[in-house]
Amino acid sequence: MFKFVHHVHYVVRDRDAMVDYIEKNFGMRPEKLEVYADRGMKDALYRVGPTLIEITEPLDPNSGIGQHLAKHGPGVYHVAWGVEDLRQVAQDLAAKGNTLRGESGITQSPRGYLTANIAPESSLGLWFQLAEG
Repeated sequence: MFKFVHHVHYVVRDRDAMVDYIEKNFGMRPEKLEVYADRGMKDALYRVGPTLIEITEPLDPNSGIGQHLAKHGPGVYHVAWGVEDLRQVAQDLAAKGNTLRGESGITQSPRGYLTANIAPESSLGLWFQLAEG
């Protein structure tokens, strides 16, 4: 089912400081710097082969990602796996008893690709995100 690592999503306290760190230490500059005020976050996006690295600073400490940062500190927020036919995959996962977030188990990222997110209580505490596009 998994075709590749679609993206790795990190949460940090200071996106701009992390951008500087990554450039200084790895020689990489972000493909995009984005602010999603409606979602309460700002991102730096890097492309490594087919994989997107997403660095997010929450702007709202009460948002889900802000609460995650407060509870767990900086680090990996989740890893998304690239799949084909996401809608069918979401249907199959729901039929197997998984609880999926979003309408019909499908959500759209701020970057336009579709995701299916298995609620951690369905997957032994791990957040599995599947992505297409």
